[in-house]
Amino acid sequence: MTDTPANRVATARRYRKLAVDAFNEAQAQYEIAVLDHVTARIVEAYPETTHLTFDHSTHDRTVELHGLWTTHRDGAEELVLDIRRDADTSTLDLDELADDLSDALAGLHSAAWSAVRPDPRPDRRWTLDLPPADRIVPIAELALAHHPHAQLITVDFVGDTCRVLEVTCADGGATEKIRATDEHPLWPESTEQRITALVRQIHALPHLRARHLARVGGPDERTALLLLPQTGTSN
Repeated sequence: MTDTPANRVATARRYRKLAVDAFNEAQAQYEIAVLDHVTARIVEAYPETTHLTFDHSTHDRTVELHGLWTTHRDGAEELVLDIRRDADTSTLDLDELADDLSDALAGLHSAAWSAVRPDPRPDRRWTLDLPPADRIVPIAELALAHHPHAQLITVDFVGDTCRVLEVTCADGGATEKIRATDEHPLWPESTEQRITALVRQIHALPHLRARHLARVGGPDERTALLLLPQTGTSN
């Protein structure tokens, strides 16, 4: 390439984009790593915990923890620890946990927000679902509940979002690809949100990304395949 001012600008722009992409990837990896560290500490102290509730300040981006909760098989919730009432009796360093979560959720587009959903009750603004030890299993369970012969899903990463494009099903020797459309979604919106949240977290962690996601196309392609383990959900 000829060394002209225009070419130097183009080269600098390209390397700047590569540097920004590398920074964003490292930032997302850190945010999910902090989320996993917080989860591991909570589960060690209170193994039954499935989610926590908290308030998030829009002013200084800090977290105030409210409670640790468990969800039973019938869907009923039970309070494990009321943090605002029983903080002094907890075996956890709750201030440190709040600081760590504040750090993980500080960015408006933090990857850790993928684990958070609004809580409909007026006294608890946000719910954070603790990531499972093996994220691929609940993804498979959710997908197979709607498509019993699902073998893999195709996901698309666009900016800070993720969506499932299609499900590939195999029944005997026949293979079928079911494409998501506005008129015929693959599953309810709540299922899509749960699956894409876990896929985003897998994508942020290099060891999980290498194990579960296969990129389709060239280096700029944002589409990937995720092979589903067969969990016994299908008939």
